[in-house]
Amino acid sequence: MSEILVRPSPPASAIAGALGAVLAAESRVLAATVSDAEFLLALNDPGVLLGVAELDGGWRIVEQASKPVVFVRADTRLHSVIDQVLVPLDGTTETANAVAETVRLFRAAGVEIIVLHVFDSATTPSYWDQAAHARAEWQEEFVSRYCAPYFDTVPPEVTLCSGGPGENVVEVADKSADLIILGWSRTLLPGRARTVRTALAEASVPVMLVPTVTT
Repeated sequence: MSEILVRPSPPASAIAGALGAVLAAESRVLAATVSDAEFLLALNDPGVLLGVAELDGGWRIVEQASKPVVFVRADTRLHSVIDQVLVPLDGTTETANAVAETVRLFRAAGVEIIVLHVFDSATTPSYWDQAAHARAEWQEEFVSRYCAPYFDTVPPEVTLCSGGPGENVVEVADKSADLIILGWSRTLLPGRARTVRTALAEASVPVMLVPTVTT
């Protein structure tokens, strides 16, 4: 059976239990005092599916984890059952491919997947405020490119928003999700990973980060 690696705290232990019930995985609980380096080393074990840790201000695990890790804060809203998962996609094959395996696991367990794409000021289509059929055609094309090739069975519906990606992810998750799954490049250079930073700091639900590249 696959394992969920847990650096224990009340919110981390709670979400690990909910994830284990969905993914049919056992929790491997480390000492609460385990260092980031020790956590990352244990995360590389072949039997570990993903990790869970409380985000306490340090970003080493965020930047260096080679597998998915779910992050919680002390004030994260936790649900005993994971029924709905928000998956923001930025319109790149790298992100879609990174989250595909994880999304398939949740879909196989009967969890509803909510795909979100956010247009910002630079990418909002010219027809955004025009005919509804134009949006429908664009959405169909988005699904065919970034959902159908990566997600098993019938592709999920896509929610489209315009504005700041991070803010929209936080808002939609607050209303409709028990967990956020974000693919990201593990790059925290200035001006990068704004959606990740916002989600980790402000989302009311746990955030799973899935690296788009591994080393």
